[in-house]
Amino acid sequence: MLEVSMAEDKPPHDSDRAGSPPTDRVIAIVELMAGRSDPISIKEIAAILELSRSTTTLIMTSLERAGWVARRADRRYVLGSGLIGVTDAIRHAFPALADERVLDELAERAGCGVALALIGATEATFVGIARLASDVPTAVRVGTRLPLRAPMGTAVLAHRSTAQQRAWLATAPAETRASLEAALAQARETGVVVYELGHTDPLVLSLIGEVVGLLSERPRRDALGTRALELLGELGGPPYESSALDSDEPLSVSYLSAPVFDRGNRAVYDLQLGPLQPRVGKAERDRLIAEVKQAAAELGYAGGAP
Repeated sequence: MLEVSMAEDKPPHDSDRAGSPPTDRVIAIVELMAGRSDPISIKEIAAILELSRSTTTLIMTSLERAGWVARRADRRYVLGSGLIGVTDAIRHAFPALADERVLDELAERAGCGVALALIGATEATFVGIARLASDVPTAVRVGTRLPLRAPMGTAVLAHRSTAQQRAWLATAPAETRASLEAALAQARETGVVVYELGHTDPLVLSLIGEVVGLLSERPRRDALGTRALELLGELGGPPYESSALDSDEPLSVSYLSAPVFDRGNRAVYDLQLGPLQPRVGKAERDRLIAEVKQAAAELGYAGGAP
């Protein structure tokens, strides 16, 4: 068993580090444009991000010069071809991003939403989303980052170093750490984690999603939007033990996850399947477990979890 310090010290969250306001404004503009399918004007960008017109114009001029944005004849902007090289480099660095087909097909077979999250040291970044028309809409989209707090990421942390596991366990209440250690061992053995529904009521998710959607494009209200996103990551229940999953009783299931391994046999991504159902029978649980493990294997490389 890991010996976890009772101290409240936690790894620093990326957002806690000092940043550069000018750089933050450039990032905010690029992220805003990346999240839209329609062109946008300087006036609209300035209003949404609460920037001055002059500052926005200067930034857009620099971005246009770099080819990161392109100005249309109506003086509205879209992302430019200069980002193609960046996109290719990202896909080369993270090969699992190249196969969106696997996520779409998994969503169709399972009948629910699918997400692929890159698990870092302190954050989980969603890099792939596949939703069905019937899914509950949420604020989680490609690019959303959530603090990595246990039990989130159990399937991946099961294959990380002892030091990383210790830091992850320290984010959980002391009384839950023993059960989470057991969950890590179980995840290594089975290659999958199934989480209880907990407080993940679909109506609550929908409401939080609407709130985050209203706040996400307003930097001055970013703290509230960030807290709402963090709440999304805290609503799910704990992982089930194998004995519960082996029973014939219906169980509530928020989501299932399986690790995706890179070429170096490192667990990098968390593939998540979200039924959000209060009663899932044994046969259906077994089917969903098989589906998420198969998809994780397709996205990853040989030599990973069984």
